Amino acid sequence: VEHKTIKLWTISDDKQEFDRSKKLIDGSLKSVLDDEKISEALIRHSVEKLNGNKRLYIFSDHSDSRKPYSSKLENLGKVRSLDGGIINGYTTLGSVILDETKKELTLSNITVFSNKEGDFLTKKELKDYNDGKIKNIERKKEIAKKIEEESYINMTTTLEKHLEDQSKAFKEVNPDISLCHVHDRGCDSVEYLEFISETLKDDAVVRAKKTRNSNQKMINPKTNRQVHIKLIDSEFANKKVYLIDKLTLKGKCYQQAKSLIEWDTITLNNKPYTTVRITLLKRDGSKIYVEPMLLITTLKVTSYLEAKEVYHIYLNRAKIEGVFKFLKDVLGWEEYQVRDWESIKNIIAICFFVGGYFYEIKSELTDNPTIQMICDLAKSKGKITHYFFLEGMKLLLITWHVQNFRIKNNISDELFAEMQAYAGIVE
Repeated sequence: VEHKTIKLWTISDDKQEFDRSKKLIDGSLKSVLDDEKISEALIRHSVEKLNGNKRLYIFSDHSDSRKPYSSKLENLGKVRSLDGGIINGYTTLGSVILDETKKELTLSNITVFSNKEGDFLTKKELKDYNDGKIKNIERKKEIAKKIEEESYINMTTTLEKHLEDQSKAFKEVNPDISLCHVHDRGCDSVEYLEFISETLKDDAVVRAKKTRNSNQKMINPKTNRQVHIKLIDSEFANKKVYLIDKLTLKGKCYQQAKSLIEWDTITLNNKPYTTVRITLLKRDGSKIYVEPMLLITTLKVTSYLEAKEVYHIYLNRAKIEGVFKFLKDVLGWEEYQVRDWESIKNIIAICFFVGGYFYEIKSELTDNPTIQMICDLAKSKGKITHYFFLEGMKLLLITWHVQNFRIKNNISDELFAEMQAYAGIVE
């Protein structure tokens, strides 16, 4: 917090302190602070705090930990850069939970993994194995063993375990609690929807890819054959328009905008799901976005208000993006410089855990005069935000170190004033 970074070497006073800190996370001690313990602690805290709610909304998303200039880190995998290219890095899967009022945000789980781990099998490799396309005999044996022992991981297995750990924990304490999982386009597969509804017995709201087909068909004039119409272009059975007096998107304000909400049922693997399509329009009727938003949900939608609620549930997904941005920009989530895989996993998880603290005190930011004063220390000009609170905390911790240094070295007021003078501080 003091240094706003997770670079262990930078925040250590000397090599001895660095070594002590490193031993806490590199697995060399019998009792180590690891990512699994941190995940368990986050889930346990979430359950204790939120199990009294009748309904909770769990937002989970992947966030790449990008290390484009690194080459010697253990299990260094491949991730997407901001411009869509392939670079070095690791993958994190985080979850945050909104209570039934959708007002209080809790950081609830973190998983760190790499697609270069020994147990990682891509979907393609699994398919090639099942299709008999793996020619390397040793690799075939390795894959067969991992499948038999159920020890392999990939994006799907990691996501399912991540969600199942949370769902089970809540239902062990409150079997009647209702959970709704909200995801972006990467999770719109039928298998995922079935996992949520049939295995976890939970609900899901997922943004659908624009390439998804509807159940409707048409004759292709070129081939004279029936083809499925894309969901984005299909006819919906129900629709309604509502006016938005003032709509602000990415800093731009639209007066008297319109929201066209359409809903219908789609059958996937012989099971019914609800689809909701949202098109935002300017006052003159032209589209604000080129493509409408498509959502698929396990929730039953029989009215306009229920369709609108599905849309509003999904819009809250932006909160987890805000959490990732806070962790990266303010807490230095990608700045670790340790090289071994155990330390990398654990320090990423620790940073997520620390970030959770700042979201825990959010309700106190505007009400607690002490927190207001800490923000004022950071020259917030009256603003009470996570950023200014963290800046104020940083200054307090620096002050604490200076005071301890004076006491430890028995520095007199005169000597301290002389030291301050070198920094241009003259009282």
